[in-house]
Amino acid sequence: MKLNKKKVIFIAGILISIICSWLFARKIEWSHLNAALREANYIYVIPTIIIIFVSHYLRAVRWSSLIAPIKKVSVLNLFSATMIGFMGNSVLPARVGEIIRPVMVARKENVKITTSFATVVMERIFDVLSIIVFASLLFFFLPSDTSQDKSVSMINHAEASAEDLKTKDINGKQSRYHNGKGQDASSSAVNEERQTDSPNLIKQLKKWSIIMAFFGILAITTLFLLSVYPQKAGTVLEKLLFIFPHHLKDKLVNLLHSFISGLQVFDNKKQLIWIGALSLIIWFFNATPIYVLCYAFDIKLSFAGACFVMVCIALAVALPQAPGFIGVFHIAIQKTLDLFGVGLASAQSFAIILWALSIIPVTIVGLLFLWREGLSLGEISHYEEKVPEQM
Repeated sequence: MKLNKKKVIFIAGILISIICSWLFARKIEWSHLNAALREANYIYVIPTIIIIFVSHYLRAVRWSSLIAPIKKVSVLNLFSATMIGFMGNSVLPARVGEIIRPVMVARKENVKITTSFATVVMERIFDVLSIIVFASLLFFFLPSDTSQDKSVSMINHAEASAEDLKTKDINGKQSRYHNGKGQDASSSAVNEERQTDSPNLIKQLKKWSIIMAFFGILAITTLFLLSVYPQKAGTVLEKLLFIFPHHLKDKLVNLLHSFISGLQVFDNKKQLIWIGALSLIIWFFNATPIYVLCYAFDIKLSFAGACFVMVCIALAVALPQAPGFIGVFHIAIQKTLDLFGVGLASAQSFAIILWALSIIPVTIVGLLFLWREGLSLGEISHYEEKVPEQM
């Protein structure tokens, strides 16, 4: 079997998901996990699902603004394509959902496939800029210490002390008592070290926020200049590409000109500002479900902390992986919540439920919209063949 680029990426994605799933599952303490899932307050599931769908609907609204200069397309049709695309990412390999939705819109609205793909590329650019802005700003609001760290430490200390007394009462042996005290001291030392490490790491991340803010401002300024002065700004950027090899430089120049052409569909520059603001609102709504669901597991996380978790998830799911982001999504949440002193059982149960709420309802609604469009999974799975070579 000859391996092409797509097959290599697919195999790499499967391996990454397997490794991340193993890293996540190997630390599961099933009794603690079951207790955390049983004790969760699932009343917060309903607002979490609603906010997730609001975020997806806002993506359709933004898409309608991006494609409006070319053709007026109803938000409902774009929402249908958006949900089918997210469903495709959940059940089909190679993240084919990113290709399904522009092809669907191109076919249904009689728009050139290259034009439809250009609007999706613009979406991704605004998403990247929004992530940079969020990552740059949120570190200034992240506390260097969290109340969650202290509460977890107190709980662990109390549990260790209780276990110590229990051992003493049952066995009545002084040696066991001293052994229990040693375990208690060891537990306290681990928690103290954990309390020290997390704030130090957050402080380091705050320093990196200055660098990210610089690149964010640079990217937004470049986008503005390309929009207002396309020829002059394009010429300057083209000259800066001299550092790349000739074949790569040609591809980058073609991509640059395609991007500049895409910007020129906006006759009203205020529309660019509106789309940029809408992109920030979308990512605000992406962080809100995380913040709301924390209440279900009694996780004390600030909204800035929820934004940080959201940024980490966005970076993690950008990697090649299996359909549905299995494993990668879970380990990203577990490791991120660990920075805020969230216990392992709480972090893992939170990751499992958030993944389920992000994937299952969206997949069901996507399948319903697919049925509404009179299509099947088999048909849309071949849409990748319609991708233009220059894309």
